[in-house]
Amino acid sequence: MSVGNVEVFENVECKAETDMAILVDLYGDEKWIPKSVIADESEVIEKGDIGELVVSRWFAEKELA
Repeated sequence: MSVGNVEVFENVECKAETDMAILVDLYGDEKWIPKSVIADESEVIEKGDIGELVVSRWFAEKELA
């Protein structure tokens, strides 16, 4: 779902985390998401989180489409 300059993905689970990125299960696909593109309002920010992943629209269009 597009909202302003971000994309919202629901029911996302964070499987792993490094200093720079999180590994999420995005509708059956595992994707590494740089922490720098995660919006402040995202519920998914660290390992074990489940909920809405909110990322920059440009990143979602380039890497998650």
